[in-house]
Amino acid sequence: MRKKRVTALFLTAAVLMSAMPVTTALAEEEKQQTASEEDHAEEEVVSVEDANEAINSYNDEETEWEEVLIGNAEELKEFAKNCRLDTWSQNKKVYLTADIDLAGAGFVTIPTFGGYFDGQGHTISGFTVRDSVSYVGLFNYTQRTAVIANMRVEGTVRPNGSQMVVGGIVGDNSGILLNCVFDGIVEANDYVGGVVGYNEISGVLMNSEADGTVKGAHYTGGIAGDNVGNIVGCLNRADVNISNDDKAKSLNDLDLEKYTKGILSSIINDEGDEKSDKLSTTENIVDTGGIAGLSTGIIQKCVNEGTVGYEHVGYNTGGIVGRQSGYVYSCANKGRIYGRKDVGGIVGQAEPYIAVDLSEDIVRQLSDHINTLHDRVGKMLDDAGDQSDTLSNRLSVIRGFADRALDDTSFLADRTVEWTDSMMDSVNEAVSRFDYVLDETAKEGGVIDHASGAAEDVKDAAGDLEDMVKSMDIFRYMTPEEKAQYDQAKKAIEENGKTHAEDMAKATQAYEHYYIAQAARSDAYRDQETDLRPVTDSGVDSGWNYDPNIKFEEIPEKYAGITGWVHYDSSTGETRDFPLSDASPQAEADRQVQEKAAADLAANTVQVTQAAGDYADKKYEDAHGGNSYASDMQKYLETMTDIASRHTDEMTDDAKKQLKSAASSVKDAAGNLEDMGEGTKEILTTLNDKEDIAFPRLGEDYRSTTGSLNSNLKNISENMGYLNDEMSASGDVLEEDLSNINDEFSEIMLLYTDALDGVLDMDYSGVYEDESEENAEESIDAAVAECTNNGIVEADLNVSGIAGTMAIEYDFDLESDITGLEDARANSTFLTKCVLRQNVNKANVTAQKSYVGGVCGMQEMGMVLRCENYGRIGSTAGDYVGGIAGQSLSHIKSSYAKCTVTGGEYVAGIVGYGNGIESCCAMVNVKEADAFSGAIAGKVSDDAEIENNLFVSDEIAGIDRISYSKKAEPVDYEGLLEVEGIPANFRRMKITFYADDEEVGIVECPYGGSVGLDMYPKIPVKEGFYADWDNKDLADVRLDEDVTVEYVRYLTTLAGSPMRENNQSTLLVDGAFAKEDEILVKSLGADEPVTLPGAETSEELTECWAIEIPDDGQTTHQIRYQAPQGKTDGVVIYVEDAAGWRKAETELMGIYHLFWADGNNVKVAVSVTEKGIEDYLVFIVAGGVAVLVLIVLIIHKGRKKRKAKKAEEPEEKEAEKKEEEGA
Repeated sequence: MRKKRVTALFLTAAVLMSAMPVTTALAEEEKQQTASEEDHAEEEVVSVEDANEAINSYNDEETEWEEVLIGNAEELKEFAKNCRLDTWSQNKKVYLTADIDLAGAGFVTIPTFGGYFDGQGHTISGFTVRDSVSYVGLFNYTQRTAVIANMRVEGTVRPNGSQMVVGGIVGDNSGILLNCVFDGIVEANDYVGGVVGYNEISGVLMNSEADGTVKGAHYTGGIAGDNVGNIVGCLNRADVNISNDDKAKSLNDLDLEKYTKGILSSIINDEGDEKSDKLSTTENIVDTGGIAGLSTGIIQKCVNEGTVGYEHVGYNTGGIVGRQSGYVYSCANKGRIYGRKDVGGIVGQAEPYIAVDLSEDIVRQLSDHINTLHDRVGKMLDDAGDQSDTLSNRLSVIRGFADRALDDTSFLADRTVEWTDSMMDSVNEAVSRFDYVLDETAKEGGVIDHASGAAEDVKDAAGDLEDMVKSMDIFRYMTPEEKAQYDQAKKAIEENGKTHAEDMAKATQAYEHYYIAQAARSDAYRDQETDLRPVTDSGVDSGWNYDPNIKFEEIPEKYAGITGWVHYDSSTGETRDFPLSDASPQAEADRQVQEKAAADLAANTVQVTQAAGDYADKKYEDAHGGNSYASDMQKYLETMTDIASRHTDEMTDDAKKQLKSAASSVKDAAGNLEDMGEGTKEILTTLNDKEDIAFPRLGEDYRSTTGSLNSNLKNISENMGYLNDEMSASGDVLEEDLSNINDEFSEIMLLYTDALDGVLDMDYSGVYEDESEENAEESIDAAVAECTNNGIVEADLNVSGIAGTMAIEYDFDLESDITGLEDARANSTFLTKCVLRQNVNKANVTAQKSYVGGVCGMQEMGMVLRCENYGRIGSTAGDYVGGIAGQSLSHIKSSYAKCTVTGGEYVAGIVGYGNGIESCCAMVNVKEADAFSGAIAGKVSDDAEIENNLFVSDEIAGIDRISYSKKAEPVDYEGLLEVEGIPANFRRMKITFYADDEEVGIVECPYGGSVGLDMYPKIPVKEGFYADWDNKDLADVRLDEDVTVEYVRYLTTLAGSPMRENNQSTLLVDGAFAKEDEILVKSLGADEPVTLPGAETSEELTECWAIEIPDDGQTTHQIRYQAPQGKTDGVVIYVEDAAGWRKAETELMGIYHLFWADGNNVKVAVSVTEKGIEDYLVFIVAGGVAVLVLIVLIIHKGRKKRKAKKAEEPEEKEAEKKEEEGA
């Protein structure tokens, strides 16, 4: 009886789990499951219809809406003035009736808005913000009820000082923006967005656009600075953080000593001062994205076309989002992405979602401490006064996040109390019903006596229906055909149900034996002989060996037929019972093995039950032509119910009610068939007479609020770090205020990490193998799914086409290679909560240093699943390069690389250095690698899990010069194409043509095919250069190839071979020549007569030359000629062209005579004449005359001077005489 009651205990649990809420709860679960499947199929969380539903609420006729029409700047200014009162706009429908220019209008921004604002396609231009103000945009705040639609805003939002929460249209958004466009400049310090500065958890941005430039230091995005809500279908064309003289420092200029201590890290890591060297600085650019700088919310179906990031400066930079732990789905990046570290085409840093176990007590304490923090921040804000706009702005932002966190904890506290009270009531009722079922199933003649397992409940349900049919005497209404169908269905349920239950029992028993075999290899047998052997119907299997690598689903077949275990002595063949019952150490070890096996089985009940059911289902399908057991049982039950229901008109009302009840029971049994069925109809009928137990669920709002609290606390933490930086020159009062704030925040984080410990300390290792892949397939927490990158990515460290880094960053150690957990594999919960799924990179990715991959640069945690890379991946001066990941400490599964990889050490097709690689395929060209290279991995960890990876290559091995069967195995090309799920891009070879790193064309060919020069794209013209392709022989193409234009600067002058006595060339020709070009110069002989124009004769010529000029595309060339002895006078040059010989017009450059000639074949004749005395006589005579004139002038001037002197002498003497007389 004791054994019977223990069996009943397990059955009771199964009955209660499925049967207590037999109607409402099950229906709700089915509904949720269906909805979940539908949601997953589309991967949609927010749709345009959702926003339209909210917008349509403004058409509610029961609400008295007031229309406001705005057609000019004055009316808009009046509207803004009215919106100072938060409730004024909540019942307003506002329509723009014309374009409005605010230039010079003295417009002040709209303080807050909670109604419906329809721009009707109009534009507000000339919008300008220059005042020192934070939380600013055209609308400073929008409320949850606000809708802003169909509007374009043009202007400059550049408030003075270090302002925060700044957007082109809205500063802080809690409402809906639909079809809005901002075109212009937005510039501030933190939380800066082209459309919205901060998008709250209730905020929705849909089908909106940004163009122009956006610039900020922290949390900067083309659409939103920080997103906690939803961004759907938005397009960014704005350039984000691309040019700033103050920020564009060299790597050597980065002053890491200015970094501030990361408060959150010191608490979570509990390392105190030991972490003080891991610091941050407000001068660094952090969290920059094409759509959002930071996102813990949802971003889907968005596109970035703008350039994002500074070259070699900035952390967490992404084409879609800089840093994210929310959900990014179906987004595309087309812009160039730059940065320093953690840089990706889609996401700069992918952080994990962390579940938090918040008890009522912790929530209450958090609320109290956050309230105190809020007050202390307010006090510091008052004390700061006007000392610093930067400090005031930072404190205001911290207080804002504290307000949000306070709201979150208040909501969570109320919901936790409600949930706890409801759960206690439900548990008490469940215990009562549990006892009832336990007694009923254990009594003589109960369920255990006639059910071999849960699957037998289907047969019992059918039997119950049979009893009801008999009691209501329905048989007399049935036709012979109906009765035959009815009997056939009943028999099928009885026979197939019994067989299915037996198969499940066999499979379950096989798992029991598996856990015994596994436990025998544990610490319990550390000091004992591992001599257990299984016993089958044929006796002891002495040759049996334990396989630690057996797959979970293979266990029923492997362990089928085992009936027990014995200790076996291989030397004597003797056996002893297992378990031993004496007092020996071996008996104690046997007991521990049994206990461990029982504990493992209990811990894996769900997996074992599912696997056993799958095994029984497979047996059924094999025996019934592939038909599903569940479907067949459902069909048979429906047949019985349908036949009975056909005759309801012939029954009394009483009988109809009974049949309806019976049909309901059958439906319940069928609905629960896949979960092993219910109990018998007698027990279920009793339970159904009671009200359903509604176990309370915390719901999506609780989960989202928990996420909001997590986001708000993290924002407080990061802003506290920035505040510590900005406090360097503050006074004693503010220092004391800051110390108090830090102390209070430390208390908050200690409480919060207590809640984290409840999750992070859990041991998930027992369920990892079965649940991680399923969660990775479906998870939308911390997931990036179905995104495509087409934009070139260039940075220094941790660089990728999809996510630069997959890691958690508890501190601000921006330069660290490992940013999160020291052992990412220690907690497999992260694996299921940080996912890159089905993403494709098509662009080139280049790192100056280490950790560069097509999908992830540094994968410290999480799962990369079904991702693809076709871009060229390389490091110019670093290591760890992979087609999928540069370095992976976690898991990569079912991913594909077809590309070229280059780097130093650890260079490979899938991952440079890896840990878990499964079912991946590669066709890669390892173009450059110094050491540790391979088609799959350059090197793997000692305990790496590597299996079923394939590659095609005749030149490289799988892992570091060695290929491994069933792990990193080479196959021929045809074999690779047979792999299930191989992408279509593997069926054609792609040749990509580049000019100056820009893609100029793509040509495809079949594997082993050729590409002729006639298929090459036209080389782009580059002025001053000639060009050619670096590879013009593309035959037998077996990998993707990159072909690059080689540009060489033109030679502007070619020299002929004839030389003068000064070792300079006689003839030079100017043009645009290739480096291999040369001019051919030869002297014309006597047999080549020269016919000169006019009276000149060939006998007067000094020399004649024939010049052959290379074709450089020019029809006319300048020729430079040096006469013998460098003579510059008396030189006449003749040139032969199509019309015959002509005299050339020349000019002198030094000792060279310059002239122009047509064509590429030129003949030149030169006459150099010596001048006689008669040629110079005129000049001599003119010179003599000039000398004579000069002499005459000099003589005449001398005479005049002497006459003047003689006239002055008498006057001087007379003056002297008068002086003497006066004395």
